[in-house]
Amino acid sequence: MILRLSTHRIQSVATPHMKEYSMSEGPPASTRRPVPDEMFSGRLKGSYLLDLEVVGVDDVAPHVRLITMASSDLVGFEYTPGQDLLFEFPDGDLTFRRRYTIRRLDPAAGIADFEIEIHDGRGPATRWAAKAEVGEHLEAIGPRGGISLRPTATSHLFVVDDSAMPAAFALLEALAAGTPATALLVTSHGAKLRPAPAGAPATSLVWLDQADLLEMLSDLHPAAGTAAYLFGERHLVRTAEELLLAGGLDRDAVASKPHLATGPAQRQPRRTVFQLNLGSSRTDGGSCPRCRS
Repeated sequence: MILRLSTHRIQSVATPHMKEYSMSEGPPASTRRPVPDEMFSGRLKGSYLLDLEVVGVDDVAPHVRLITMASSDLVGFEYTPGQDLLFEFPDGDLTFRRRYTIRRLDPAAGIADFEIEIHDGRGPATRWAAKAEVGEHLEAIGPRGGISLRPTATSHLFVVDDSAMPAAFALLEALAAGTPATALLVTSHGAKLRPAPAGAPATSLVWLDQADLLEMLSDLHPAAGTAAYLFGERHLVRTAEELLLAGGLDRDAVASKPHLATGPAQRQPRRTVFQLNLGSSRTDGGSCPRCRS
């Protein structure tokens, strides 16, 4: 039976692969390994190879599936809110790499949440998430990502679309109590369908479509000391940046993370460098903290 965490919306699913974790057993030991220097030409130095097991699946909105994963690789895992993992998703004879924000993580238990949007296009990550079951494994590398909260900012402005809301919400939840923040949430799915960030009483959440966003930003003049975080589809991010700069925001106060709306996937043969370093050479089983070996 899956162990529930108070901060998680985990479905209780009985499975022979899981057992209750007893505190008398002591905390699970970490098994993660650093990414070898020869992988990715050393660009991922400081990241780790991770073998993760699905321990919970929950549809938190009609278009969002929450995947909860556990592993001894996540025990004591350190990251900065807003960072992500690079996952490898199987899709027939190929694998596809996609990055997903760490929505929340319990390093003591070795459990993490990831929100995957169910796109109409049904990409490889969406196809996997739509059928994900407790007990499945994915390989990943992380933590990744260099955008974090600006510590000297006196207020924070987020402009994000559906795909980037997990990153924005993770950052909002990391703000110090009472820090003023505004999040402009661009969605075509309607307001308040997905869970809002917890414990952010000083945050104003504005749900709107892209046309309304552009009108709002055209009239917006951010106060001095504001830090802006622009995440989402490339055109939206670039347009929002231009309007904010025109409204008086300093370029150094803007952190942007655009992505292409469509484009070629990062495809690899089914047996990849992840698997060569994780699946083939691993001798400890890549254990979940509460999984039988």
